[in-house]
Amino acid sequence: RLAAIVDSSDDAIIGKTLHGIITSWNDGAERIFGYSAEEVVGKPISILLPPGRQGEEPQILERLKAGELVESFETMRRCKDGRDIDVSVTISPIRDSRGNLVGASKVARDITDSKRAQEAIARAKDAAENASRELESFSYSVAHDLRAPLRSIDGFSQALLDDYSERLDAEGKGYLKRVRESAQYMAQLIENLLMLSRVTQSDVHLERVDLSALARAAATRLRDTQPERQVEFIIADGMVGNGDGRLLRILFQNLLDNAWKFTSKRPKARIEFGRCQEPGHAVYFIRDDGAGFDMAYASKLFGVFQRLHRVNEFEGTGIGLATAQRIVRRHGGRIWAEGEVDRGATFYFTLAEGEQRA
Repeated sequence: RLAAIVDSSDDAIIGKTLHGIITSWNDGAERIFGYSAEEVVGKPISILLPPGRQGEEPQILERLKAGELVESFETMRRCKDGRDIDVSVTISPIRDSRGNLVGASKVARDITDSKRAQEAIARAKDAAENASRELESFSYSVAHDLRAPLRSIDGFSQALLDDYSERLDAEGKGYLKRVRESAQYMAQLIENLLMLSRVTQSDVHLERVDLSALARAAATRLRDTQPERQVEFIIADGMVGNGDGRLLRILFQNLLDNAWKFTSKRPKARIEFGRCQEPGHAVYFIRDDGAGFDMAYASKLFGVFQRLHRVNEFEGTGIGLATAQRIVRRHGGRIWAEGEVDRGATFYFTLAEGEQRA
């Protein structure tokens, strides 16, 4: 029964003496290496070793004689037709009735296809990462080079309004104002694209970061931009996370900017930062009582240039939340949102402790 089990195995199961002479050879070994048992039993195991691997078997036998365990390892072996294949090898000692070491049993599994698949996946991943880096670099260069002409358009438009105001009728002045507004909007769009590119390409340096302090700093900056607004910020104390302080500062700026923007039509607004605990990790949230959104469109929130509201309702470029998502993902976390139209929104995110991703 044992012999039947051995012969029916897809793996090569080979017995050998302490001198490396093959003593047994199952059907799996014949399928993998191409030799029949009659061809190899009594021959040295070295017939399976390609050039450069000849020293492996003697080393393994010496380790077995010394009483060491030889754990599973990956290597290469040569078939009868001259092909070299990738194999995973496990070696166990064979002892006689008195416990003396008399040989070794080797189980070899052909992993050539899986290795090739892994290599193909690795190549595809490298190609995708290279393409992504090149695209990010190209986007950065294009955006950077567009800023100077936009400044010229904006500046000369303002000069026309200042220096030739008396020669322009109301319609002409209106056109120039629209040119300036469009140039300024595009400049802001480019700045946000550059930020998205920097967030994607920059290195992540992990440290303990005071998230409560980041939230307070972002809230103070927002209050300073519109001191007339009545917004209550509720920021939990003692929120500390593991991450890149520079990137997390941008994260809080973008998420709180988003809450500030979509509560702008409230005479009195409320924005909250806190934490709720889930099994195994902390979940942070930023909640507002602003315009909210329809959950049917939640999947579009974090796309570049995706907007759920018209520009004339709420200003913005549609890049802030995409940048926030990139930052969270680079920290090994996830970000999602829940909302209801006219009843506010809550953005949740996690930060994987001690982990960073590209």
